[in-house]
Amino acid sequence: MSPLHINNTMSLNVSRHLFHLLPVLQVDPFDRVAPENIKLTVTVSWRNQPVEPDEGWIIHQPYPNKLYFVAGSQLCSLGRFIQLPDDQHSGTITFQWLVEAPEVPPGYFRVDHQLDIAFAEGRGNTWSMDVANWWALSEYATEGHSKPEIGRNRFSRIKRQGISPSRRASVSEATQNGCRHISIHESLTLPAIALSSCWTVATYGGEDISNCLETIP
Repeated sequence: MSPLHINNTMSLNVSRHLFHLLPVLQVDPFDRVAPENIKLTVTVSWRNQPVEPDEGWIIHQPYPNKLYFVAGSQLCSLGRFIQLPDDQHSGTITFQWLVEAPEVPPGYFRVDHQLDIAFAEGRGNTWSMDVANWWALSEYATEGHSKPEIGRNRFSRIKRQGISPSRRASVSEATQNGCRHISIHESLTLPAIALSSCWTVATYGGEDISNCLETIP
C-alpha cells in the first residue's frame, strides 16, 4: 500500500478539510455495460450546484476487476476530491446514474443512490468514501479481514441483487416507459484520516494526482 505522495506545495490542501467522493457502479459479468453508455450526476447537500470536473465525469475501469466502473476526471481515475466546509459534520450525497445495457431487459436504467454521510472525528482533515483507505478503522478489519476488499465499498447497482444485507440499505425498483428505476438509500460514517492515507488514489488514480490535488475546488 503506497501512501499518497504529498509534496511541499500541497501544504494548503493538507490543512483544508477535504472529501474524497467515490462514485462506483458495479455490474455483473453478462451485463455487457460499456463505459461510454454510463452517465452520472452528483449532488451534495451543502452545495447549490452539482459536483463535476470541468470536463464532466469520465467513466474509468481502474481496478483489475473490470466489473467496477468508477467516475473521475482526466487527472484522477478514482473519484474526486472537493473541499469540505470546516463545520460540516454530516450531509447527503446523491449519485444519479443513467445506464444503457442492451443485454439486460429493459435495456435502460436510472439509479438514484443516496447516502447520508456522517463526518466523524479522527487523525486528519480528509474523509474518504473508499473504505480501503481506513480499513484498520472499519468493522471489516475487526471481523478478521486483514486485507482491504474493493467489494466493501458502497457501490451502486443496476439491480437490487448484489447489495449485501449488511449494508442495511433501503432498495426499491420499478419499471416505467422502458426504463428500470433503482433507488438505493443508506448511511455511512467516515472517520477523518490524513490525506497521505489515501493510498488507493495513488495506486489506481493515475499519473496526474499531484495536479488533481492542486486544483481541488
